[in-house]
Amino acid sequence: MYEYLRGTLIKKKATRLVLEVQGIGYALKTSLFTSRQLPEEGAAVELKTYLHVREDVFQLYGFATEEEREIFLGLIAVSGVGPKLALTILSGLSPQKFVTAISQGDERLLNSISGVGKKTAQRLLVELKDKLTGFSVQENTERGQRLIRLTDMETEAMMALISLGYKKNRAEQAILNARKNERVFTVEDLIKKSLQSI
Repeated sequence: MYEYLRGTLIKKKATRLVLEVQGIGYALKTSLFTSRQLPEEGAAVELKTYLHVREDVFQLYGFATEEEREIFLGLIAVSGVGPKLALTILSGLSPQKFVTAISQGDERLLNSISGVGKKTAQRLLVELKDKLTGFSVQENTERGQRLIRLTDMETEAMMALISLGYKKNRAEQAILNARKNERVFTVEDLIKKSLQSI
């Protein structure tokens, strides 16, 4: 219903903020990750949003990036994980670290988050492993890690490379190298260009 909100940051607490948009104050819940990305009160910001509707609750959630919102939506689709726990998870681990934990099957790291027990961690690993294949975590020496969203074509090409026996990290890097160096228009072209860079 609400794709994003752009306005003035009126109030900022750890996981709650008020954003004024054309004279209306919207209360949004956020993760600590998003809260840390935001400027000081009084600044202009844009947040990706999700409206959670239940019988007795209409609650807006705000996200600093599209990638974080997509991970949040993936989390609340997991049985036993509601918006509150999803925000706790994204407060305990950055989106980059969460995607890495899922791709590496790091149950111990997931267990370290308050509210995530052994069974929940196992459910997250099983149910999200395939859903998060479209994300790639890249090292960036200036800013540490950053999360990149692969296009559907890039994801399809990456899965083809993995089926050919290449490791996920190597396949991802080849796809991103091909993306950087040349413009491609089909999955087949992308696979060929990626194989050339391996």
